[in-house]
Amino acid sequence: MIDTTPKGIESIIRGGESSTVEFKRSMLPSADLAQLMSAFANSEGGILLIGVDDDGTIGGVPGYRIPQAIEEIEKTAESVLFEPVDFNACKIEGRWVLWIHIPRAPTHLFPVRTADGQIYIREDRSVENKTNDQVSALAVTLPSIEIVIFIAMSFREGEEPALVDYYKAMERAAQRTKLPIRLERMDLVEGDFEISQEIMNRIDEADAVLADFTLSPKNVYFELGYARGCRKSVIQTAKKDTPLEFDVRNWVTLFYKNATELEELLVAKFHNLYERLGKERQGANQESRTS
Repeated sequence: MIDTTPKGIESIIRGGESSTVEFKRSMLPSADLAQLMSAFANSEGGILLIGVDDDGTIGGVPGYRIPQAIEEIEKTAESVLFEPVDFNACKIEGRWVLWIHIPRAPTHLFPVRTADGQIYIREDRSVENKTNDQVSALAVTLPSIEIVIFIAMSFREGEEPALVDYYKAMERAAQRTKLPIRLERMDLVEGDFEISQEIMNRIDEADAVLADFTLSPKNVYFELGYARGCRKSVIQTAKKDTPLEFDVRNWVTLFYKNATELEELLVAKFHNLYERLGKERQGANQESRTS
């Protein structure tokens, strides 16, 4: 258990950097912060102290930067990690120091990937990127299962032609994972049925739901609410500047400016989703065999 009281943080600083402790003089760009967070999560866990030089000198973070820095930390953590992290600011020797405690990722959420699908690990005091071959080898060890992701999005392509591109981006992201992921979109399903009931049936049968709020469609709010009630895994996306209702905006949402960015964001999310669901299903199968 890491002591994050001011005295505890001061003691950590005196102990210097290690495989579980990192000092940074100033706030990191979000991409670098994401790499470091994922590296800690994929290793032993650890604590990042911002406002401290490599030699342990406390330069501090300007007080006026603290609120913005905390907001950046929260957004980055939500975009990379499935579980919340503890972070805050405290005064050491009269100067503000930001601390972020990143625990080791639990087995069913390992490995944690950044938004571009990369895997980083902590080796001694450095951050190392795994190769594509290592990532592929990791994927091969996963259970050979198919997962179905129900796509909830607007069908108003006449109002927003780019919706076609956004769905194609979702398909490309699934294909790029090279995993057995099948997307299911209701307007592409043939048959004679009552639409609302069939939507609920499809969500019941799906492993996860991807809810895209571009154009703020009412059908997506309905489908998301049902999925949350069923405790389905959910990925929320929306084009940048899309207003979200209050009961949705507090959940992690991937905002994108175009189809290319949406594709890149979803590659990592699909990887993580598959790994987590695959391990959960494998664990459930093992439990059923022993019971």
